[in-house]
Amino acid sequence: MFFILSKILYAIIAPTSLITFAFLLYLFSKKKFVLYTGIGLFLFFTNPFIGLHLFKMWEIDASEIKPNEHYDGIIILGGFISTITVGNSQRTVYADGNDRMLQAISLYKNGVSNKIIYTAGTDSIFNIHESEAVLAKIFMVQIGLPDSAIITESKSVNTYENALFTKQLLEKQDSAWHSKKYLLVTSAFHMRRSIACFNKQGINVTPYSTNFRAFLENHNVFNTIVPSYGALQNWTYLMKEWVGMVVYKTKGYI
Repeated sequence: MFFILSKILYAIIAPTSLITFAFLLYLFSKKKFVLYTGIGLFLFFTNPFIGLHLFKMWEIDASEIKPNEHYDGIIILGGFISTITVGNSQRTVYADGNDRMLQAISLYKNGVSNKIIYTAGTDSIFNIHESEAVLAKIFMVQIGLPDSAIITESKSVNTYENALFTKQLLEKQDSAWHSKKYLLVTSAFHMRRSIACFNKQGINVTPYSTNFRAFLENHNVFNTIVPSYGALQNWTYLMKEWVGMVVYKTKGYI
């Protein structure tokens, strides 16, 4: 139930929802103040300058792995793999968060760790496809990673459960898990909530941010004034994380 309610809440507070609601309200009320509010919301949420700077402040910076540094496991948080039906078969598709998995594979290949822990169930209310962790493992084995190096956790549907079920998995496999160190791989904008959840469960994680969205370039008319869909999308991610932090804090998840 919490999973479904959280999805509904995120949809309600999304910038596109707020803008749409303002314009729909104007159609019924015909009040100019409501119209101006809708226009103001649109200009604010699509402004690339404001969005980029706030996003840059929220994202956790990139981490540097020192030479010969070793971790007991690389924990990948899912949220970017699903399947679609093509004819009579299912095709695995990868969203823009797949930098998480690619960076983790690179870390493994470079000897940073000999174990990958992929935590992700099915991020779908109707559970219409295989768990993401299973799909990810199939892909990684296909490109040459050994099956024995990849451990999957396939029940979690949110960040809190990622941490909780990963802890349960570690407890079953290693009695000394609490004294070991793990590299936590997720998107830079999602890292604050992720670290808080894993720390709450007592897992010693070092952040390894990926999938950076805030790149502060030289300012010009196109990335300062001209409305941008990318800015609107960034605000959607930001507001989801802010609400998530508040809700998780209220429920004691962090």
